[in-house]
Formats: sequence, C-alpha cells, structure tokens
Amino acid sequence: MKSWKVSFTALMIAQLLAISGFGFTNPIIPLFLSEEIGIADPVKLKAWVGAISAISSLMMAVFAPIWGHLADTFSRKAMLLRAMFGGAAVISLMSFVNAPWQLLVLKTIQGCLTGTVTAATVITVGIAPAAQVAFALGLLQTGIAIGNSLGPLIGGFIGDFLGYRANFISTSAVLAIAGLLVLKFVEDSSQPAAKTEKKKKLSIIPDFRPIAGSSILLTMMMVRFGINIALNTISPMLSLFIMELVRGGSADSAFVGSSTGIVLGASAASTAVAAILVGKFSPRLGYRRALILCLTAGCFFIIPQTFVQNVAQLVVLRILSAFFLGGATPVISAIIAISSDKKSQGMIYGLNSSVGSAGNALGPVIGSAAAMISYRAVFMVSAAVLALFSWQLLRRRNTG
Repeated sequence: MKSWKVSFTALMIAQLLAISGFGFTNPIIPLFLSEEIGIADPVKLKAWVGAISAISSLMMAVFAPIWGHLADTFSRKAMLLRAMFGGAAVISLMSFVNAPWQLLVLKTIQGCLTGTVTAATVITVGIAPAAQVAFALGLLQTGIAIGNSLGPLIGGFIGDFLGYRANFISTSAVLAIAGLLVLKFVEDSSQPAAKTEKKKKLSIIPDFRPIAGSSILLTMMMVRFGINIALNTISPMLSLFIMELVRGGSADSAFVGSSTGIVLGASAASTAVAAILVGKFSPRLGYRRALILCLTAGCFFIIPQTFVQNVAQLVVLRILSAFFLGGATPVISAIIAISSDKKSQGMIYGLNSSVGSAGNALGPVIGSAAAMISYRAVFMVSAAVLALFSWQLLRRRNTG
C-alpha cells in the first residue's frame, strides 16, 4: 500500500502535466480560428471565440456534480482517469477540424468528459491526513499554477513554430502521459461503501442538502463564481488584445502566440507564488479578510490594464492581478475542506467546480459582448464584477 505522500506526489506531477497540456491549446483558440480556419470578420471571430470558450465550461458545470457524486459512490481515481484519457482522445480530434462548428462540437464533448482539477482535489482531500489537508491543497494549487504558467508559454512557441494544429496533438500526448502516471502511482482515496449505502447512492442525481444547509459553503461557491466570471471575461479575448498591441507597435506580428504565452505564463507563475504565500498566511489573517483583500487588490490591478500601451506594461499588471486572484483559490479550497463531510466531498467539490464552470461559461459571453465596444472595455467589466462580489463578501460575516 502506497504512502499518501507517494500518491500525492504522483498526483501533483500528473496534474501539473495535465494543466500544462490544456494550456497548450486554450490560449491559441482565437488565433487558430482566425489564421487556420480563416474567420476574417472580427464580429464573427469574437462571437465564435465566446461560444467555443463558453461551451466547454457550460458542460463541465452540468456534469461536475454528477462525476463528483459517482466518485463518492464508486472510485475517485477512476473519475480522474476518465478526465485525463477522455480529454486526450477528444482534443486529439481537434487537430483535424476545418470549420468552427466542428471545434464547438468537440469542445462540448470535452466539457462533458474532463475536469481534472476537481477530481485531483477530491483525491487529495481523501488521501491526506486531516492535519495536512490545507497544506496538500496549497501544494496542489501550486502545481496547477505552475502548469498554467508553463502551458501557455510552451504552447505559444509550439503554435508559432510548428503551427496551431500541433498544439492539439501536444495536449493529447501530455494528457495521456498524465493519465498513465495516475494509473500506476496514485492510490484510490475512495472508502468502500456498505451495500445499503451504495443502494441509496446509485442514483446519478447528487444530494445537495449538505450544501444547502451550510452558509459557509454557499458563500464560498458564490465567491468562486464571481472570480471565474472576472477571469474568463478577459482570458478568451486576451490574445486578440495582445495582437492589437503587437501589431500597433514595433514588435514582430509573427510572434503574437509567444507574446500571449509570455503574458499568460508570467501571470500563472505569479499565481503559483500566491498559492504558497496566501495559503500560509491566510489562517493568521483570517480567511474572510484574506478573500476580501485578494478580491479588492485584484480589482485594483485590473483597472489600469485598460490603458496599457505595450505588452510589457500588460505583463506587469497581469502578474500583480494574478497574484491576488490566484491567492483566493487555496483559501476557498481549504474552507470547503474543513467545512464539509468527507463522505460528500466528491459531490461538494463537484458542485463547487460546477459553479466555477458556470462562471467560466458566463465570463466569455460577457467578454465577447464587451469586446464589441473595444478590447479595453473587457478589463473594466472584469474589474466591476470583482468589485461587486467583494462587496457581497463584505456583507456576509460567516467565513472566519
């Protein structure tokens, strides 16, 4: 029987690889649609980017609680393997698409099957000793942030030098490797359920009563929803905004993909640092205060991004805003871990992921609408969303 540290180390490496792999493709979707598929009309391009970015998250929002419930009932490890190998298969097919509707269909299927972060989080909570849960979640979040840092950076160079279709093949290969790591080295954290208990749980419809009765869990999900809306209002349009900055300046327009990768990679590296520092000091400061600080400061550093004139200015401000918004994630995860019943944690984290995915789906729609005015308006809308949810959190006094 493997020690929890061996399983967790393999899990964190696999998750780092998976998130890196997803980062190879997600940022280049607008460029792929524009330069490979040939959508020249800016209005159509923005509409397709918004729809394709939203659909995967929307389907994850529907399926995450169901997968989480099945993880509690049967096998948490199997749910992670489903997400990794299923994602590898579907994303490999994206390299062959020739029309935006084909990519939309495949992104829909991807949203139904994937969700590696939630599955890895539930396994971590199950295998780590109670005293180590918050620390392990912080480390997992750091691994995720490092993956988010490396993925866009590597993906940007793959797109620039090998073509955007190579990004999809690369993502598929990395997800398959991550799945093999989990298969061989990660121990299942599921507890065998009694037969009578399994009979009660055989329905695929989760029991949401543990969440409905907890104001803390409801508050955390509200905050997660707001953060994801704010982040995804910007992210699908970021590469197009960088294209506007690069082609309006002196930089070589051939390196839009790598410029986007640098911006996203630097932001994700900042998030990795935040996961360690905020996770360490938030218990001393108080979780509620830490969340309010993160949301407020994130809003403060997003506003000036509206007025940047070059990529360097954008990088600095994205690093600062990513630090605070990234720092909120381990705080939310830790509060959920200590405020929920272990027998229902798969479902609870699944619903938390579902709420986050709903924010991921709504964000690109809002961002696409704002981009019809201008790409710069997207930043102001994102800041307004953060300000709203920060104010809502201030009004609630149930989060430590």
